[in-house]
Amino acid sequence: MMQLQETIQHLNRIVGNIAQVNAQTDGMSYEDFRKNEPVKETVYEYLQEIGQAARELSNNQKLPDDINLEPLIALRNARYNQEAETGHQQVFNMLADLRTIGDQIEKSDLYQNNIS
Repeated sequence: MMQLQETIQHLNRIVGNIAQVNAQTDGMSYEDFRKNEPVKETVYEYLQEIGQAARELSNNQKLPDDINLEPLIALRNARYNQEAETGHQQVFNMLADLRTIGDQIEKSDLYQNNIS
């Protein structure tokens, strides 16, 4: 079981990385995303970190029902998928879901009551 501080650090990393992904991709079409290697590289790095943090939390901490990290766990393989040049459309399509998940984390009591 993780300490509360470590749980909040992981949640902060997820929320922060989601914000960075949004900043990199706001206003982009799929074609823009597919063709922009620097943005793709950066986004996939953030996604991998999000997936790793989500996996750590899921494996080591019971989270409240209003925080569902399951959709994020598979992102820990994002860099592999990027290097293999697969799944760009799937990744691009789930960017809107990332924003929703980030909002859910930020609005959760656990997060609200423990951010400094």
